Amino acid sequence: MAAELDASPGAALIAPTIPFDALVLPKWTGLSVVMWIGRRTTVPCLLQGEDHAVLLVLPATGRYAVPEGTSPSTVQVRSGPEQWIALPPSHGARWDTPPWHEQTHDPLPLIPGGDLLEALATALRATAEPSGAQL
Repeated sequence: MAAELDASPGAALIAPTIPFDALVLPKWTGLSVVMWIGRRTTVPCLLQGEDHAVLLVLPATGRYAVPEGTSPSTVQVRSGPEQWIALPPSHGARWDTPPWHEQTHDPLPLIPGGDLLEALATALRATAEPSGAQL
C-alpha cells in the first residue's frame, strides 16, 4: 500500500466503519473527551481538518456514547459498511492519538462507546455556546 500512496501524492485513504464505529464531533469537544478519558484508558482520535475530531470505538457501540438529546449535527455516529472515514495521509487528516502503541506499534484495544458517555456529556456541556449566543 505504501508504494501506491507514494505513486499518488494527495490520494485519500478511506476506511469503511466495519472494524470500528466512528464518532465525528467538534474538534474541541473530541479533544476534551480524549483528555478526560485518558486518565483511565486511551481512545484513538483522528483530527479532520480544523473543525472535527473522530473517536474510534468498538463496532456497533458508538450510539451508546451519545448523550440523550444530543443533536445529530453535533455528534455523528458512523457505523457499518455503508459509512466511512478518511485516514492519514488523506488531506486534512492526522492522528492526535493513533490506534497503536507508540513504542511497539501493536494495535490499541478499542473501548465500548458507552465508556465515553460521561466524558462526552461533560465535554458537550463544557464546550457548548452560552444560550442566546450569536454566531
